[in-house]
Amino acid sequence: MAANAFDDVGPRHPQPRPVKELSWELANHSKAYLEAQQYANGYNFLYSLLAAGTSISVPAKPYAGFLAPAAQLALASTLIAYPAVTTKSKSAEIMQGSDAAVRYLRCVQNTIEGPAYRVVKKAFSFPDDRTRRHIPGHRSRAVSPSPAAGADVERLEGVAANAHSLWYRADDFWHILGWAFNCSVAYKKRWERWKLWLQVMLDFLESDWKTRLKAGRDEGEGRESTLQDSLLWQYISSQDPTNRNIRRRMIRAVLAAGTEESLRHYPEVWVNETVEPKPRDKDTERIAPTDVGNGELGGYQSVDEDVIMQDASTLDKGKARSRTSSSASSSSRPSSVRFNADDAGGRFGGMEAIELRQRFIAILVQVAQELPKQFASLEDFLDDLTEELRQLPIFIFSAFVSTSRLSSLAELALNANLLLPLATGQLPNYTKIVPTQSHFETYWLRLRGNTQSFAASAKISLTLERMLMYMMNEHLLKATDCLREAMECGIEARHKVYGTGKGKTRNPVEEEKGKEFIEASSERLLGLLEVLEIASGKELQPRKEKSKPSPLFSSFASSLSAAPESETEEDD
Repeated sequence: MAANAFDDVGPRHPQPRPVKELSWELANHSKAYLEAQQYANGYNFLYSLLAAGTSISVPAKPYAGFLAPAAQLALASTLIAYPAVTTKSKSAEIMQGSDAAVRYLRCVQNTIEGPAYRVVKKAFSFPDDRTRRHIPGHRSRAVSPSPAAGADVERLEGVAANAHSLWYRADDFWHILGWAFNCSVAYKKRWERWKLWLQVMLDFLESDWKTRLKAGRDEGEGRESTLQDSLLWQYISSQDPTNRNIRRRMIRAVLAAGTEESLRHYPEVWVNETVEPKPRDKDTERIAPTDVGNGELGGYQSVDEDVIMQDASTLDKGKARSRTSSSASSSSRPSSVRFNADDAGGRFGGMEAIELRQRFIAILVQVAQELPKQFASLEDFLDDLTEELRQLPIFIFSAFVSTSRLSSLAELALNANLLLPLATGQLPNYTKIVPTQSHFETYWLRLRGNTQSFAASAKISLTLERMLMYMMNEHLLKATDCLREAMECGIEARHKVYGTGKGKTRNPVEEEKGKEFIEASSERLLGLLEVLEIASGKELQPRKEKSKPSPLFSSFASSLSAAPESETEEDD
């Protein structure tokens, strides 16, 4: 039997293809669906136009797809998380419109690259005809032009594409980002939708940045302008990116975790977004027939996005409140939800949220590496990041350090930077120099905390683990007596912490967890050293006997074990 030409190709991967603008007739057809709130029909129609020919398209003979106008892409991004068709929807059929928008945008991301991103950049932008802050009680209900106003098919009517558009409601991209990550901790129901939005947007940002980075390296002097034309830079440069406070706002958005401070700085995007919808009369939710030719677009006839969203313009103007106040006092906030000290994933939104946070940190680090003059040098950005990470509780700090998505050298530089505020003395800066074994023998492995805190010492030990693994993976360490002596001295020094953890700035639960983490981390450090010695053919040496905990710590631990359960679940 003749061999199939595709037998040796393996699984097919998304293949970017050329795209064309929709004809006026096709664009108007999809426009009619979307303006009638028939979102599922509209985006399934657009998907079929874009995905046609995918299965037979190859690099040698690519088949062009048809891309929707920017206004229709902008509406799709709004619908992913729009409460009226997601968490406030009363039927699965209505939510299908949001899911169809997600499917379509993912198809767009897998299909386009290069010049076609101009349409995406235009769609995912904040219109100029809005103020930076909106007073909910005074918002006009008049329909304003959509972000992509132009020809008839380049604009959409309806509140979801205008006054309720995500790109109209939010202050900027970092406001959306911070609120989405707040939901990962405080509003799990909303997180299910915001998670999808983050995944889609991050795919667009990474793909566009990667394409421009590759093109920029071939352009020499034009590299910086190519990168500055990216979708990501559009969001970074919305305010002065060289301002340290602006950069820290970006980082805090990525690390937002539903705290009172985070909710104040990154409040809900839509008014009453997290409030559960009132029960509706099922008799009004009948499905009408669809007949596009006669202008009958069917669907749930009672769907009224204005009513569902309970827009603040219907509120008594005398009782109007700012969005910040509305978010902080929302009746649906799960204030009774508590996490124990071991639930690092829950406190940071779960592993999906942690992965998304790491991807955002990784792409911002790349911007610092590629555009140091326009953004920040890598050293300055890592300083800003360190300032925020060092304040994390030990269990969240451990989860964050161990799940890094940075390149190996960037991760080493960050880890070295994390140790600067925790230890004393001059330490090597790996944004400027190359690591050597003598650094580890002389500086790193001997480090102890500059405060009497088990948590601080545990953070040092956890960070050293990651640095040691990098050196071993790169074959930059040899098993020497000096290396073992530095390892053992450092472990002993970090275990000699005295204190009660009851000071004004101390958290007893944090200190107890710090003691557990430093014990486990020390064992892993010694295990890594032994692996290195075995690989080099060196005979293993017996481990030093550990010093017994001080009586002061023993009494402290006893008091913790006798403490009421509510104290051990204290939120930081």
